[in-house]
Amino acid sequence: MPNPSSSVPVAPPPGLTAPDPAPLGLIAFSMANIIQSFFNAGINPALFPAAFPLEFFVGGLVQMIAGIFEFRQGSRLGATAFTVLGAFWLCFVVYAKYIVVTLPAEQAHTGTGQFLLPWAVILLVLTLAAARTTGVLLAAFVATTINVSLLTAGEFVQSITLIRVGSGFGFLTAALGLYGAFAGLVNGTWGRHVIPTYPDPGRRLERLARNKPRPTSVTSSAAEHPELST
Repeated sequence: MPNPSSSVPVAPPPGLTAPDPAPLGLIAFSMANIIQSFFNAGINPALFPAAFPLEFFVGGLVQMIAGIFEFRQGSRLGATAFTVLGAFWLCFVVYAKYIVVTLPAEQAHTGTGQFLLPWAVILLVLTLAAARTTGVLLAAFVATTINVSLLTAGEFVQSITLIRVGSGFGFLTAALGLYGAFAGLVNGTWGRHVIPTYPDPGRRLERLARNKPRPTSVTSSAAEHPELST
């Protein structure tokens, strides 16, 4: 005789939810920024190919995987940001390894600036969209937007100074990303906000999303979970 209980779905323990992919995405995001910022700061360019494996597999593939899982979590911004930025690092490695070396030497800077410019615009869009997530994520987006914008301008005008300043914002971006990952991991394991992420820095816009709870994930928007409205 079959066991009746075998056909009854077992509910997960109270409080058990799908793992938050944001810390994974933020770690991948930060690692790629760290290694690239060293080279933008002027480390021996002959060693530049040493960065390609990390940028391709961690900054690219791992970050895209995190973005895909953010889609499953329902985080529009997290999913879009991690997927797009993962694609950036994949494209960057292909460009740096196979494309830029084929460009005329006197025009390579312009080509690199043209490659970076659309990404700077996309990052600005993501920054504006992050206004109602967490202060940590918003700060990371602001820093990386400034970083890529300075690198873009530096390439167009062939300014080493702008590229060096951009590298400083790259390190700041990585530090903010790692803080966000650390906060996500600790808060997830403790089940409460032990490490502050400064939720909802756009609270002055609260009238646009009344009665929405504060986000719990670093990349979650307060407006994405209407079922939790108070």
